Amino acid sequence: MADRPVFGVTGNACSELVEMISLTPLILHLTPKPAGFAHLWFRQVAGASEFAQIRPEALPLPACWVVRAVDKVSHAGERAEDLTLGFDVVMAIENVRTHKPGETDDILLAYRQAVKTLLLGWELEPEVKPIKFGGGQVLEYSDGDIYWRDRYEFDALITNYLPDPPAFDRLVHTGDRL
Repeated sequence: MADRPVFGVTGNACSELVEMISLTPLILHLTPKPAGFAHLWFRQVAGASEFAQIRPEALPLPACWVVRAVDKVSHAGERAEDLTLGFDVVMAIENVRTHKPGETDDILLAYRQAVKTLLLGWELEPEVKPIKFGGGQVLEYSDGDIYWRDRYEFDALITNYLPDPPAFDRLVHTGDRL
């Protein structure tokens, strides 16, 4: 058990565990353009609620969203759970017919590689195992844009152990005399 990261949680329900790890640091980590990236960087890097509100005709491409995907929890002892949190990085780029054959796919691969370089092995928080890559999948190809998702995940040990109370230093009598 010593090699697993540990998170302290005050609740004991499984649904509370996943709320204790925010994906906001991932969004912030993906927002700045990486040094040396040859293409226009994402005009929007956002989360699941922004992804749910997509209006493709008004979307400034390229864009990227971090979306919570899957949580796998297994019992790791009394008041402890092993958590594998999966998330998708959804990327949207233009699919322009003026590109040379295969050029759009090469551009998509450049974005995927840049995101993978930023995330692979990164520790979201000090107590979280490094991020792992889990593969990708096309979501939609159209004559105007491409939506692709890459799955990533990381592991953590979540506990709901409460901190120890302060050390006993004196007895305070507040009632009547015995």
